[in-house]
Order: sequence, then structure tokens, then C-alpha cells
Amino acid sequence: MLPILPLIRQLFEVFWQDENVWFFALQSRLNKTAPRPLSFAALVQQFFTEFLVTQRVINPRTIASYRDAMLLFLDFAQHRLGKMPSALNLNDITPDLILAFLDHLEQQRQNSVRSRNLRLTALRVFLKFAARRDLSSFFVIEQTLDVPM
Repeated sequence: MLPILPLIRQLFEVFWQDENVWFFALQSRLNKTAPRPLSFAALVQQFFTEFLVTQRVINPRTIASYRDAMLLFLDFAQHRLGKMPSALNLNDITPDLILAFLDHLEQQRQNSVRSRNLRLTALRVFLKFAARRDLSSFFVIEQTLDVPM
């Protein structure tokens, strides 16, 4: 069985470049009177640490697969949008970006349709999770979830 914490740590190394992201995520958890939408980094952290591990009790290999998909997507989004992963927000994840990412997986990375769809599934699970946590981005997420398999 794969250890879960090192897998999650590898994912969060992408976000550790910006300490303010973690400060605001912690501050929003402590400030119960005025909840603010969580940052993208905080949503990713909750997705892996709370949702997949604690609530859904997903197999560590599945978590590793989701981690890999998220890392590939974040790298692609960084090059495509010119933003650091810590500067992304849910409104940046559009259907066009998802479709371009899927094309990138098939054309440049030579992934099979099955592998491409597994990456898309990981993104869809994350977006469904994020839609329940950040209602201000619900409309954009709903449009993104319409991307066909």
C-alpha cells in the first residue's frame, strides 16, 4: 500500500512557493464569522486531505493517480495561462482549458484515450468537490463539467 502523506506533500510542493496562500487558508478556517471563498490551493488541499482520504477513504493508488492528473493539469495551466498554480482560481478553469489539456495529453504526451479519460475523471471529481465548497464559481464549474468524456 502506498503511503498517502508523501503523495499529498508532492502535490502541495507546487503551492509552497507562496506562503500567503497557506496563511489565508488558515485564516479563513479560523474566522467563522465572515467566511470567504477558499483559495484554489486551499480547495486542492481539502480535496486531497479531507475529501479523498477522510470522507471517501479512497485507495492510495487512486489518490496517486488523481495527484498525477492534478500535477499535469497545473503544469499545463501554468504554461497556457501564464499564472503560477498558487495564483489560479476556479474561474480560470474553463471548458476550453480542459479541452486543450485533453488534446495536449493525446497529442504531445501520446496518452491513450483511456489514460486521457482517467485524467478527466480526476479533474471532474475535484470540480464537483469544489462546486460544493465555492458557490461563487458554481456556474463556471457547471460549464466545465459538461466537457464530454
